Amino acid sequence: MKKATFTLLTIVLVLQSFMVCAQTENYKKGLEAMQSNRYHEAMVRFTKVVEDEKFEISGKELSQAYAYLAVIRTAYLEKDLQNIKFNNIIAKQGQIQQTIQEMVRAVKFQDSNTKSMVDDSKQTLVEISSRALKVIGDSLMTYDENQANETTDFLARFAIQQFGELEGIAVDNWELHDILGLAHFFIGEDVNAMSEFKKGREQFSKLTEQPRSTLHLKNFIISANYYFSVENNKKETQNVCKEGSSYTSVLINSLNDNEMKEILRLNKIENRFRSYITRINDSNN
Repeated sequence: MKKATFTLLTIVLVLQSFMVCAQTENYKKGLEAMQSNRYHEAMVRFTKVVEDEKFEISGKELSQAYAYLAVIRTAYLEKDLQNIKFNNIIAKQGQIQQTIQEMVRAVKFQDSNTKSMVDDSKQTLVEISSRALKVIGDSLMTYDENQANETTDFLARFAIQQFGELEGIAVDNWELHDILGLAHFFIGEDVNAMSEFKKGREQFSKLTEQPRSTLHLKNFIISANYYFSVENNKKETQNVCKEGSSYTSVLINSLNDNEMKEILRLNKIENRFRSYITRINDSNN
């Protein structure tokens, strides 16, 4: 019995030793492939390295493997999504999700040696993803958020599934938060929607110059209606309405006299914000 146990233990130790060697070998071959511009081979090698994460290579080497994987996948995605059209985004959905997941891991395991490389590639990925996500957001904006249908359900779930993890590494991207908030709202996930909208407003308020954005105005409209009509949260309603009213005024003042139709539309929205504030003030008296 003892002999059998010893034999089994020996086999396990040999297998573990082999796996460690295989991991080290894949790491070395991955570096060689990178240096020779054989990026697909490098990607395959580094993928095997991180899949064997439970075995021992140095933390520095593991960080580098994750970084190279993220860099390579981002470069491939940038090339494949040069044509940012909805059909192309749908066709590349698995690639998009995998690239974002690789970047999230690269950021998590980055060290002082890989941070610069990861940061540059992360910025590229955020820019690519933002353009792709904007296509989906623009489509959602053509629908009434209070009348969801099969199309909006598909668009919203697609946006969340493919790009949801991106917010963990792009916390300062207001547009990302606004679109994800809109997506959550369309599928009835109101709490998640309000959380994303709040993040969007916080980041937008930090901008030195605030752009004209119907998307961000929609953030204010939906949030104000929700806090006033659903949650009956007077404090949040007032905060959102004050910000929303100020932003709407900025939009109105940026228009020309020949854009009267849009001015009147925005005036109605601003009046709604002011009406909520007035009704709250009256109820407090």
